Amino acid sequence: MKSRLLVVLLCYLPWLGVAEAANRYISDNVYTYLHSGPSNQFRIIGTVNAGEPVEQLDHDAKTEYVQIRDAEGRTGWVNGDFIQTEESFRSRLPLLEEELTNTKQMLASVDERHELDMQDKTTRLLQQEQELNLVHDQFNELRQQHAKLESENQRLSSLMDDKEHKMRLDWLLNGGMVAGAGILFGILLPMIPLRRKRNQSRWMN
Repeated sequence: MKSRLLVVLLCYLPWLGVAEAANRYISDNVYTYLHSGPSNQFRIIGTVNAGEPVEQLDHDAKTEYVQIRDAEGRTGWVNGDFIQTEESFRSRLPLLEEELTNTKQMLASVDERHELDMQDKTTRLLQQEQELNLVHDQFNELRQQHAKLESENQRLSSLMDDKEHKMRLDWLLNGGMVAGAGILFGILLPMIPLRRKRNQSRWMN
């Protein structure tokens, strides 16, 4: 019974090998020959470049050789040590180059935006500096005007003080003159009738 199952499994092995066809890649660090059979004893029918994508069709467990179909449609066997499941660098190179180009474009765009942003900030900084200088000049002008007004105010205050002092002196002087005239008039007034009487007595004699 077991022998029959073994025979059936052996009969299905070639079909299983065909069913596992998958994309594979020749290693980047080799340059391999394509043989007509599953070992290096079979004749060489071509070469496969390193990194080239191939399709795995079959696998020989004894020799570890793998049957492949390359990009040109050729079918042959290569050493399984030269086959890898990860995408080769050569296969990824166009995509990497495209990504590099996109990255460079993005960096250029970022640099351009950064430069524009720096120019804008520089322009605004210069405008603010000009406005600050203008405000500073206006402040200095206002400070000078304030100093002039303060000086003029002090001058006018001094003139007013002098004028008030003069007016007080004039009032005192005028008051003194009026008082002196009143006193003089008060002294002279009693003397006037006496003189008239003396004149009259002389006239009658």
